Amino acid sequence: MASTSAVTSSGLGSGLDVDGIVTKLVAADRSAADKRLDTRATKAQVQISALGSMRSSMSSLQTVLASLNVSGLGKRTATVSDSSLFTATAGTTAQAGQTQIEVLSLAKAHKIGSAAFASSSTAVGAGTFTIGVGSQSFSVDLSATTTVAGLRDAINTATDNKGVTATLVQEDTGVRLVLTASSTGTASTLSVTSSATSFSDLQLASDAQIKVDGYTRTSSYNTITGVVDGVSINLLKAQVGTTATLTVAADTDAAKAGLKSFVDAYNSLLSTYKSLSAYDASSKSGGVLMGDASTRAAMTNLRSAMTGTVESGTYKMLSQIGISAKLDGSLSIDSTKLAEALATDGSSVQKLFASSGGLIEQLNATLKAYTADDGQIDVRLDVLNDQLDKIADERTALDTRMDKQEERYRKQFSSLDAIVSKYNNVASYLDQMDNERYKLKS
Repeated sequence: MASTSAVTSSGLGSGLDVDGIVTKLVAADRSAADKRLDTRATKAQVQISALGSMRSSMSSLQTVLASLNVSGLGKRTATVSDSSLFTATAGTTAQAGQTQIEVLSLAKAHKIGSAAFASSSTAVGAGTFTIGVGSQSFSVDLSATTTVAGLRDAINTATDNKGVTATLVQEDTGVRLVLTASSTGTASTLSVTSSATSFSDLQLASDAQIKVDGYTRTSSYNTITGVVDGVSINLLKAQVGTTATLTVAADTDAAKAGLKSFVDAYNSLLSTYKSLSAYDASSKSGGVLMGDASTRAAMTNLRSAMTGTVESGTYKMLSQIGISAKLDGSLSIDSTKLAEALATDGSSVQKLFASSGGLIEQLNATLKAYTADDGQIDVRLDVLNDQLDKIADERTALDTRMDKQEERYRKQFSSLDAIVSKYNNVASYLDQMDNERYKLKS
């Protein structure tokens, strides 16, 4: 603390340790106030940390619930008996079952090549070069000095290019301009209108065609969706007369992993709450959140949902699919029972969690009330941070008071020092006089 007193060192005349005395007096004066402020600040900081831990654990559970809701319990696997013909991926809407697929043809992009030019720097002549891509077309204007390379560049950089790429191929008879449609299928067949050169087919445009359980499906692309609900089929090779079996099934491994993550996240939240609210008999002290009505209510609501019922399908309770609460409130998984539930009626397992009024909805209703930006935890954190701000202001005010108190003490001891110095001088004079009298007598 700064002092405005002119006397800041040991007493000049008295020999008193003014600095030491003042420092100890000021420290004694502020000790009780410092202790009170430290206690309040520590209590607020500990509560902030505890609430932060609870929100973090709650948010982790919400993240797991979100993954279950989106796809964690509805994932499907798609396997193909001959993956050299095609591969497949299945979405959550795909239905379990088998489909026979025969690949009749693959989709190809139209490719055409020009007559030979002497070199890439050969001028192609002035005029308009128009390229048709299916039902659409675009044009580039040629000048008398436009070269083959310039034509290629003009096509590729045209702002209204409808989907064609131009390249140059150097072969034995010269340079050829090759145009390739960006998209496969007959709908993107190319055509050219120009007096600069003529074109011939290098690869005809063709559509993909498959038979699905005997029914024909034609597509402009080699990736076909919609022919089998929720399944995307990627064609690799045409082989007329050969069928491959597409099998769609529930991805039970993904479902098991998702449910294990759910159980782990809930147990982690419960463990966090217990550590923050438990009573320690040995130290006779309670956790930061012991007796906290708000967090206790949240955990009560979550536990109630875990043991409650959902009217959604075959399975109405977690215990029916092998997830049950132990005596300490934590959840455990009976792997055998869970595997059986998923194999028997996986869609009902999904409904137990993700249906309207299901567990995800119930649990999130409680969690959001606490973890939202304006939720209960945020409100309490705001109050606690306001308390810390107030404590900081009180510390500043205390510092100001102690600075003034130090100034008063220094003034008082300065006066005392002057008085003691004066009396010391008098005493010294008297001693001197006594010594003189003694000399005269002797």
